Amino acid sequence: MNTPETTRPRESTRAILQRGQSFRTRALPPLGQIQRSVDNIMSRWPDAVRTPEDRDREKLAQSMRLRVSEWNWENITTQRVISAAVAVFDKERCNRPDLLDVREFYFDEIATREPGAFLDGMVGVYLDSFTVGANHTRDLATALSARGNDLGGRHRKLITALPQVFTPDAAPRGLAQLMLETDDAYAKFQSIGLSSPHTSGLAKAAQKFFVKSLAPDLANTSARQKLFNWLTPQTGPVLQTGAGPAVEALLSVWRTKTPPDALRNELSEAIIAAWNDPRLHAGGIWSGFDPDLRAVLLRWLTHQDMKFFCNMVTATQNSHMWPPRRDFWLKLYDDKIIDEAWVAFGSEARRYAENNLLRGGKTDMNRRFARQLDRGGSTSLLIMRIGNKIVVDGCHSYKTHIFKIDDRNAPALYKRQYYCDDIMRASRNSKPHNSIQNWSQWVLQHV
Repeated sequence: MNTPETTRPRESTRAILQRGQSFRTRALPPLGQIQRSVDNIMSRWPDAVRTPEDRDREKLAQSMRLRVSEWNWENITTQRVISAAVAVFDKERCNRPDLLDVREFYFDEIATREPGAFLDGMVGVYLDSFTVGANHTRDLATALSARGNDLGGRHRKLITALPQVFTPDAAPRGLAQLMLETDDAYAKFQSIGLSSPHTSGLAKAAQKFFVKSLAPDLANTSARQKLFNWLTPQTGPVLQTGAGPAVEALLSVWRTKTPPDALRNELSEAIIAAWNDPRLHAGGIWSGFDPDLRAVLLRWLTHQDMKFFCNMVTATQNSHMWPPRRDFWLKLYDDKIIDEAWVAFGSEARRYAENNLLRGGKTDMNRRFARQLDRGGSTSLLIMRIGNKIVVDGCHSYKTHIFKIDDRNAPALYKRQYYCDDIMRASRNSKPHNSIQNWSQWVLQHV
């Protein structure tokens, strides 16, 4: 039997068109603002799980081992499970036999857990614990690669930029290539989801290839800037752990030649601003630094300190006797007779140097130079080591004093403050500058 619906005549296409029915579809709103909001959120809260402190890691790992063995999951959050994974897969525990079952638990969970915070957190564990040739890195990569389509937006962005991210043998070189293709590798990494680029194990592995590729070109401004953008980023902290080889590569360019004065000063100030003055600090990158390359930097700093002293005296002292003294000391440096130099500025000279001699805002006067405190700060000192002698010269009418280096009264280099009158009273070998010819001959005779 026919129903009303089956007997009602079908409306013609012409009649539909005559009713003026609209065929327009509603357009989607612009997505740019939404994407910017997402990026802002990811930038402000980059990681779902805070990396545990070293002192807490063993406790976390053992707690997870107990839970796996007893299969007890009461009162535990996903966040704590991932924090424990950071401990279990770090360099201290990634091969520990007693944690084998815990590692297997994580691999099983990666394979079966639904998309969400756990999977995304384990990608972070993989990236941070990445070690070339390590079994745990290969196992994590295999497990996560099978779940690539289930990862969140942050990591899909990384996979798009670095398709070989879960291929451990290829990932470091691939990431290094991304570093070479951009002017600012640190900002690039942040944009593809590596929120803390310097701490990532994968980024550390990539850095070796990055520095090796840049090394032959570091005499060029663009290559140096690319390296410094990674080592001392504007949007992040200075790289400390692992920076030594990069600074060595930077100095290696000048192992057998000397850069122009302006470049030499720029490089030495940038290096000591980021990693401290090796004359004052033995730790950090300097503890295992190539001694020959360290000597290159020390020679630069010796020259720079002498120039600072000479430029300050030239600008502030109107004496016909100063220019030949200046030329004498600089010639001894050029002849490689002066081994080390250190400046102690008086207060007046310190203000002048800060206002007129320093450029670029990278020099911290309080760390870079010593203070001379006698005579109301009117006298500045140039303290040099020449072989086994300590030589102290001063501005204005201050005499030149020469000490044997093993003399207990000899002023040591690289102290934070000096008293020029104490040095004068302790000296048993000094000479005024009233006859430059006699004075210079005296210096050469006694050093």
